[in-house]
Amino acid sequence: MRGAGLYRQETKVPPPIGEIRLKEWVFPLLLSALLIAIVGIPYWDAYSRQSATEKFMGLVGTDAIDDNNVYLGLMRQASEGRALFTNNFTPEPNPPALFNFLYLSLGRLSGWMGWSLDFTHRLFGAVSIVLLVLTAYSFIATAIRRPFYRRFALVLACFGGGMLWVSRILLRFTGHDLRPVSNWLVELNLFHAMIVYPHFIFAAALMTGSLALLLKSERVRRFGPAVAAGCCAAALASSHAFEAVAFVPIAGMYLLLDWLAMGRMPGWNRLKSVAIVLGLPLGMLFFNHLILAREPRWGDVVSRLNFATPEPFRLGMGLGASFIVAMLTFDGFLRIRRPSGERMAKAWVLTVLILAYVPYINWRWHLLNGIQIPLAVLATQGLRRTVFRRILLRRRDRKRTPCLPRSLWAPPGLVAAMGVMLVACCLSTANHFLSYRHEAKLVGAPTYLPTTELAAMDWMNRQVSRDALVLASYPIGNYVPRLSGQRVFIGEDMLTNEIEARQRDIRLFYSEDWDDSKRVGLLHLFGIDYVYYGPDERKLGSYDPDGAAFLTRVYDDGGIKIFEVKGAAADARTSTPTVAGGGMP
Repeated sequence: MRGAGLYRQETKVPPPIGEIRLKEWVFPLLLSALLIAIVGIPYWDAYSRQSATEKFMGLVGTDAIDDNNVYLGLMRQASEGRALFTNNFTPEPNPPALFNFLYLSLGRLSGWMGWSLDFTHRLFGAVSIVLLVLTAYSFIATAIRRPFYRRFALVLACFGGGMLWVSRILLRFTGHDLRPVSNWLVELNLFHAMIVYPHFIFAAALMTGSLALLLKSERVRRFGPAVAAGCCAAALASSHAFEAVAFVPIAGMYLLLDWLAMGRMPGWNRLKSVAIVLGLPLGMLFFNHLILAREPRWGDVVSRLNFATPEPFRLGMGLGASFIVAMLTFDGFLRIRRPSGERMAKAWVLTVLILAYVPYINWRWHLLNGIQIPLAVLATQGLRRTVFRRILLRRRDRKRTPCLPRSLWAPPGLVAAMGVMLVACCLSTANHFLSYRHEAKLVGAPTYLPTTELAAMDWMNRQVSRDALVLASYPIGNYVPRLSGQRVFIGEDMLTNEIEARQRDIRLFYSEDWDDSKRVGLLHLFGIDYVYYGPDERKLGSYDPDGAAFLTRVYDDGGIKIFEVKGAAADARTSTPTVAGGGMP
């Protein structure tokens, strides 16, 4: 029981665990609007700096632009009527095979409404932020009763993550580099993902909503919320399957912890709810597995996502102050009187931290997406039972009156403690924000493209078949599938098969080290239809394809030339061999 006098008298009793009153939604909605405004500032900076010769391409974050061009390329295919997607970033022909509910829906919406892909993508980012904040608040409410602490946990979840500021201070004054992971492992910081990867936010919202609905199904003892949770999880599995792979064992770990804490097996109705929730995403995951097995070009992409999770110390630093506080105040997994949402938060953190180090899951770092939400729950509960409780007990012992200054909505000591915690959590977030503002103000590729290159790709969009294969440099290859819809010889590093060999081939093609016979051999080996020649290609070598007998110039404007390949390139494309480990000799 909580001690009398720890909290001031309230006109209304706090809602039961898991319930949210209508007035409570005002704060999450206001926080969503604030986040959308803050996240949009780097984009506004970039739009305001474009000129008549340089156009902002709608994406910020140099390291994230290539990935987002892939997603916008999928949206383009969907807007043009495709339900299954081809890999347009590799020269090998591949039939439409990939199904992605998210980008199919966004592409069709863009096509139906006549919106640009950039506008649809930014609108999707804003909607995803709202969904995440609302579902995160719903999940937090299953673990924390008082709205005051719920709001604190929500702010921690949205802004927390990373101890980048600590590593910078140590590096400056001691010369010791902790090699922080916060700047590249986006999954550890929801605010970071809001800026550069809206689909991460959408996936985190679906997983959080699914877990909150599962808990609601147990609380109200009805199957309706379980069905809704299963549908959310199925949508997650068909949009960003990595989190769905984590969702299934999280639910299983929650049941196991509950079983061990209660000392009895969950009832049949509860097991049925879990079966409903897990059955729908498992079916979609099996469907995805069949697709990847059927079309090796997409299966190879997944196999190339081989990034090791950082060692535990660096990962802990990347998780930030919420993780440190949660560990310092941890009170065990099997406390009987803890709310179900808190047990689910413990199951979430425990499961993904275990899976993050399973060696045969090569994309294991993706499973950390959204982890700031359960960490915020555990950190808030830990602080509430230790530091915050001690502050309130001291205040009671001093026999202060329960009245507070009107400018404060809590005891000053409690406000100060919360402020310190929020500052410790949010400093790294401020660093990300300022870094992206700085990048957005630097007018140049890949954030901006010259209008001459945009005009060339607009011509390709109107004049060149979607089935054509285009030889271009890496920077241009990352934009062609998005802006004009053709397949490219080299593009995003994870989607291009044998990218090292393709980089060597294109470097030699534009250099003087090859003669025309080798160039023709490369063009016909892969069935290349068009050769793109612009400023980025000139940087690769001194070869000028303008006088080549095997090429016909079909576009020449603003320093950009596009050549059509003579001969049987299109016929060769139907029987292109698999080239592994090499390319042209």
